[in-house]
Amino acid sequence: MAAEGFIQFIWKHRLYIGNSLSTTCGQPLEILHPGEQNSHAGPDFFNARIRLDQMVWAGNVEVHGRASDWYSHRHHLDPAYNNVILHVVGEYDTDVTNSRGRRIQTMVPDYPENLVRRYDVLKRSENWLPCADYIKGIPVHKQNVWLSSLQAERVAQKGTRIEQILNTPALSLDEALYLTLASGYGLPVNTLPFELLAKGIPFSFLIDHRDSLQDLESILFGHSGMLFPARELGPYPSSLWNRYTELKDSIPEKPLPRHLWRFLRLRPASFPTLRISQFASLIHNCVSLTENILGTNSMAEMELIFRTGASEYWNGHYLFGRCSPLFPKFPGEQFISTLIINVLVPFLYALDKNGDRSVTGIRASEILIRLKAESNQLIRKWASIGIRPKNAMESQALLQLYNVYCKQKRCLDCQIGADSIKAAIHEKK
Repeated sequence: MAAEGFIQFIWKHRLYIGNSLSTTCGQPLEILHPGEQNSHAGPDFFNARIRLDQMVWAGNVEVHGRASDWYSHRHHLDPAYNNVILHVVGEYDTDVTNSRGRRIQTMVPDYPENLVRRYDVLKRSENWLPCADYIKGIPVHKQNVWLSSLQAERVAQKGTRIEQILNTPALSLDEALYLTLASGYGLPVNTLPFELLAKGIPFSFLIDHRDSLQDLESILFGHSGMLFPARELGPYPSSLWNRYTELKDSIPEKPLPRHLWRFLRLRPASFPTLRISQFASLIHNCVSLTENILGTNSMAEMELIFRTGASEYWNGHYLFGRCSPLFPKFPGEQFISTLIINVLVPFLYALDKNGDRSVTGIRASEILIRLKAESNQLIRKWASIGIRPKNAMESQALLQLYNVYCKQKRCLDCQIGADSIKAAIHEKK
């Protein structure tokens, strides 16, 4: 028996065999339009049109691997399925009725065996890219159209959480950006403690102390839980702790447990100690986060804003109380690029979706086109089969393609996977 998803694929792309179709009752059937696929609750396809015995029907279509699944899923009791005009199944084992008792016509589509064989090959493949043997046969323009869609999908997914922040009552745009940036400074493994740190300290309180970088560090490091026991860490940490004890009564939340912060397997340049200091420097240097960051008109300006280094103490340290070779600790090019891609671009997208036109600087799509493609293990894998992203927009699309489709074997939902399967029609058995 073919899987339900495969039968949906056959129906959606009209890959069934024969012009003279019929229902299981022998009624002549013509498919005028398969309808629009529904990814939410309810019938699988909306607004389909079919001709049964010379009469045109408009309504919904439900697809199952086996006809009796209709009853297993209790559709016969659900009024939402009363507008179903056709039941499309891989195996016919019973007739079905809706909640009004009306019998629904059933169709068992016939399709080329090559299609299901190709689908099985993709599903069973142990290759990191199931369609690696077929993707080169997909025209480049089709690949590019799909990649453009994937990039938009990826930004939209990231923007969902930011939309929730933006819609928080009484939260200013600067506060929303502050909370969003904090999670970015926690990448790749300290996102949660950074978010908790930012949520636990009122943004207005930090702004009140913006003119003093040491005050900002006292507040952030004190609340992070990293300053205890301060006396054992040296003079500068002790001074931060002393100042924090003077200010902490204005912070409603308790300090975070130190164990939340992860250092293991991180490069020293990515230690949360440095990132907190760099975050403090960013707040110290920006009169308004929104105006200073989102109001920039060039990538060079934006990247320069994030080049704010850690405070002087960190020139000779990666950790409190432990000396290291002496040199300034500025964020690297890769971190800045990651921050812009994963934080600012989704933030701009969410603003635009919310209809906010107050930000007049560089647009999200421009940023991704101008930024270099990311360089990581997965992008190098794509390059090994001849697919090399030209910019961050394309590398983000490739990350989305692998993580959401290839890795989960969602070949039927992928345009490249779908074309790979459909191409099997023209192959000899």
